[in-house]
Amino acid sequence: KKIFILVFASAVTFSSCQKEAGILGKKSLSGTVFYKNGATAADEIAPGAVVKIAYGANAATADFDQLIYADSNGQYKIEGLKKGDYFITAEFTDSNGFNYVTAGYVITIRNKKSDLQLDINLE
Repeated sequence: KKIFILVFASAVTFSSCQKEAGILGKKSLSGTVFYKNGATAADEIAPGAVVKIAYGANAATADFDQLIYADSNGQYKIEGLKKGDYFITAEFTDSNGFNYVTAGYVITIRNKKSDLQLDINLE
């Protein structure tokens, strides 16, 4: 009985020390959101695009933990991320009412000291 209790206590201790993806870290993810203009076929910046992020996701998901808006230059920045897996997607509606989306991107943050750059391309 004593051995079982020690093994169980160790398992609980190790699992509670494991860091999970999410906020309160030191990493940031930033980039520019572009869309392929249907009229000109040119890649253009997507000001005000909605960027969504799911913490701890290593595949596409419909559940997101945070959303931010790209600025007037199509740039976004998500700060305070921990090491772990994330799913990123974005959407944009142009001035003519056409919607642009992406299937999304899975990223893994492994190093807690450097920042990541991810430009998002919408179609």
